[in-house]
Amino acid sequence: MDEEEGFWEFPTDVLVEILQRLPPSSRRRSRLVCRHWRDAVDERTTEMRSRAKALLWNAQHSVAYVVDDLSPSSTGSCTELWRRPDDGYRLTYSGPQLVATCNGLLCLCDNTKRPGGAMTLVNPATGEALPVPPLPLPPPCDGLLDGSNWWVYRHWHRAYTFAYHPISGKYKVVHVPSSFRERCEFDSVQVLTLGEASWREVPAGPDAMCHLPAGVISVDGATYWTTEGSAARVVAFDLEQERVTSFWLPPKPKPKASDYCSLTEVHGRLGAVVYLGDALLTTEVWVLDKGRRWSCWYSLRQQLTWPHFVYGNYVLTQENSLHVHYTRKSPSLSRGVMQVNDHQHQSTLVANKKFGSSNYPSGTFAYVETTEPLSVYATN
Repeated sequence: MDEEEGFWEFPTDVLVEILQRLPPSSRRRSRLVCRHWRDAVDERTTEMRSRAKALLWNAQHSVAYVVDDLSPSSTGSCTELWRRPDDGYRLTYSGPQLVATCNGLLCLCDNTKRPGGAMTLVNPATGEALPVPPLPLPPPCDGLLDGSNWWVYRHWHRAYTFAYHPISGKYKVVHVPSSFRERCEFDSVQVLTLGEASWREVPAGPDAMCHLPAGVISVDGATYWTTEGSAARVVAFDLEQERVTSFWLPPKPKPKASDYCSLTEVHGRLGAVVYLGDALLTTEVWVLDKGRRWSCWYSLRQQLTWPHFVYGNYVLTQENSLHVHYTRKSPSLSRGVMQVNDHQHQSTLVANKKFGSSNYPSGTFAYVETTEPLSVYATN
């Protein structure tokens, strides 16, 4: 053991006692010190031991549920996690919409409060809520909340994401370049570091406008979205360096295919759900490696949940209802394509309930309960 390594080598019990006194965000950063510290955090602290649960979002009424059990013995029960306050919302879809989850925090956007949406962070475990400073708007966005512009303001939340960078330990809210029916156009990336009072503008280049239906995903220190048009690419925004790059999507199944893929997260990597458009309605999931090469990991004939569909060895699909499929092992870059069974009797009903007028949720996310305080990020 060299001198530097010995300096950090506390007995495990002593180290765990120290780590338990740190806030959750500091514990996550301490994993980067050395292997001993990483193992202590992963194996001896509650949050890191907890496997992410499936969070089901009901967009019609702004309610979040967590699935009690994904195993084959599941009874399909869910527990309500969070519900919008009764602040006079009269219409379905008029309440806050869930943008993303990160380390047990929920990022919500109320599309009806102001142009661009009103952002709030919530910790369901502690009951804390933190308003996010409003996004700076280009002048044409003024006056877009009247009844004639319902489609425009119903979708503000699609251009946001919420992310955490494990090295810097900073949370960031990111708004990507986007156009809302050409009446309100954002041509740059806007970034807010949690705890700061103002947003920063980052130039994104001429062809970085987000194709909103494909989603905005933050994973592994970057935010990703796809561009519009026939020559669509993936745009990557580095959360630490705050710079923009781009690269190709997986190959199109058909030369003239449009809206053929959406972005997702797969075991901590960026994934692309590709719809082949064949007679069997085949869906493939391609995953990006560190060298920005795509590999196909999953092939199935069901509709996957979105934006999160994989939880350990469990895969969620939705057809007439929400089902979970157990895969005996997780795929990897070296194991080839995992075939997910398409027989209903080989899957388990996940949620024995209705989500408004639907039998499956509007979105599925990953959730791990945390005591992370939001008050430390207040700016006033």
